[in-house]
Amino acid sequence: MARGTAMPVGTERISNNGYLYRKQENGCWELVHRLIAEEKISRKLKSNEYAAFLDGDKTNFEPDNIIVQIYGRTSTRRKLAQVEARIAELTATRDELKQRLQVQQELSS
Repeated sequence: MARGTAMPVGTERISNNGYLYRKQENGCWELVHRLIAEEKISRKLKSNEYAAFLDGDKTNFEPDNIIVQIYGRTSTRRKLAQVEARIAELTATRDELKQRLQVQQELSS
Protein backbone atom coordinates (compact mmCIF):
# COMPACT_ATOMS: atom_id res chain seq x y z
CA MET A 1 0.00 0.00 0.00
CA ALA A 2 1.04 3.56 -0.53
CA ARG A 3 2.65 5.43 2.32
CA GLY A 4 0.06 7.19 4.48
CA THR A 5 -2.70 4.74 3.52
CA ALA A 6 -4.33 2.99 6.48
CA MET A 7 -3.78 -0.76 6.52
CA PRO A 8 -6.86 -2.93 7.06
CA VAL A 9 -7.43 -4.72 10.36
CA GLY A 10 -5.75 -8.13 10.35
CA THR A 11 -2.87 -7.01 8.14
CA GLU A 12 0.43 -8.53 9.23
CA ARG A 13 3.92 -7.15 8.83
CA ILE A 14 7.39 -8.22 9.90
CA SER A 15 9.50 -5.65 11.74
CA ASN A 16 13.19 -5.10 11.11
CA ASN A 17 14.04 -7.29 14.11
CA GLY A 18 12.03 -10.21 12.71
CA TYR A 19 8.89 -10.07 14.87
CA LEU A 20 5.47 -10.46 13.27
CA TYR A 21 2.85 -7.80 14.06
CA ARG A 22 -0.89 -7.80 13.31
CA LYS A 23 -3.08 -4.70 13.07
CA GLN A 24 -5.93 -4.74 15.59
CA GLU A 25 -9.39 -3.13 15.53
CA ASN A 26 -8.16 -0.35 17.82
CA GLY A 27 -5.59 0.62 15.16
CA CYS A 28 -2.62 -0.68 17.16
CA TRP A 29 -0.12 -3.19 15.90
CA GLU A 30 0.29 -6.14 18.29
CA LEU A 31 2.92 -8.86 18.38
CA VAL A 32 1.33 -12.02 16.99
CA HIS A 33 3.05 -14.29 19.50
CA ARG A 34 1.65 -12.10 22.28
CA LEU A 35 -1.87 -12.49 20.85
CA ILE A 36 -1.37 -16.27 20.69
CA ALA A 37 -0.16 -16.33 24.30
CA GLU A 38 -3.18 -14.32 25.45
CA GLU A 39 -5.50 -16.68 23.61
CA LYS A 40 -3.69 -19.66 25.11
CA ILE A 41 -4.14 -18.42 28.71
CA SER A 42 -7.59 -16.91 28.01
CA ARG A 43 -6.71 -13.45 29.30
CA LYS A 44 -4.62 -10.39 28.55
CA LEU A 45 -1.01 -10.50 29.72
CA LYS A 46 -0.31 -8.60 32.92
CA SER A 47 2.14 -5.71 32.92
CA ASN A 48 4.83 -7.92 34.47
CA GLU A 49 4.40 -10.70 31.89
CA TYR A 50 5.56 -11.18 28.33
CA ALA A 51 5.30 -13.81 25.61
CA ALA A 52 8.43 -15.60 24.41
CA PHE A 53 9.33 -18.30 21.91
CA LEU A 54 10.40 -21.46 23.73
CA ASP A 55 12.76 -22.52 20.92
CA GLY A 56 13.87 -18.95 20.09
CA ASP A 57 12.45 -19.23 16.54
CA LYS A 58 10.43 -16.07 15.83
CA THR A 59 8.63 -17.84 12.99
CA ASN A 60 7.36 -20.81 15.01
CA PHE A 61 3.86 -19.75 16.09
CA GLU A 62 2.77 -23.14 17.43
CA PRO A 63 0.93 -22.45 20.71
CA ASP A 64 3.14 -24.98 22.51
CA ASN A 65 6.19 -22.96 21.44
CA ILE A 66 4.89 -19.71 22.92
CA ILE A 67 5.22 -19.29 26.66
CA VAL A 68 4.33 -16.58 29.14
CA GLN A 69 7.14 -15.42 31.37
CA ILE A 70 7.46 -12.91 34.17
CA TYR A 71 9.95 -10.07 33.83
CA GLY A 72 13.03 -10.61 35.94
CA ARG A 73 12.90 -14.38 36.12
CA THR A 74 14.57 -14.83 32.76
CA SER A 75 17.37 -12.48 33.67
CA THR A 76 18.08 -14.72 36.66
CA ARG A 77 18.00 -17.78 34.38
CA ARG A 78 20.21 -15.99 31.87
CA LYS A 79 22.72 -15.06 34.59
CA LEU A 80 22.77 -18.65 35.82
CA ALA A 81 23.33 -19.93 32.28
CA GLN A 82 26.17 -17.44 31.81
CA VAL A 83 27.79 -18.49 35.09
CA GLU A 84 27.46 -22.18 34.20
CA ALA A 85 28.96 -21.54 30.77
CA ARG A 86 31.85 -19.65 32.35
CA ILE A 87 32.41 -22.49 34.85
CA ALA A 88 32.52 -25.00 31.98
CA GLU A 89 34.99 -22.79 30.11
CA LEU A 90 37.22 -22.39 33.17
CA THR A 91 37.05 -26.11 33.92
CA ALA A 92 38.19 -26.90 30.38
CA THR A 93 41.04 -24.37 30.70
CA ARG A 94 42.06 -25.86 34.07
CA ASP A 95 42.08 -29.38 32.64
CA GLU A 96 44.17 -28.25 29.67
CA LEU A 97 46.68 -26.52 31.94
CA LYS A 98 46.93 -29.58 34.18
CA GLN A 99 47.62 -31.71 31.13
CA ARG A 100 50.35 -29.30 29.96
CA LEU A 101 51.97 -29.37 33.41
CA GLN A 102 51.91 -33.14 33.41
CA VAL A 103 53.60 -33.24 30.00
CA GLN A 104 56.23 -30.72 31.13
CA GLN A 105 56.93 -32.72 34.30
CA GLU A 106 57.30 -35.93 32.28
CA LEU A 107 59.72 -34.22 29.88
CA SER A 108 61.85 -32.77 32.67
CA SER A 109 62.17 -36.03 34.62
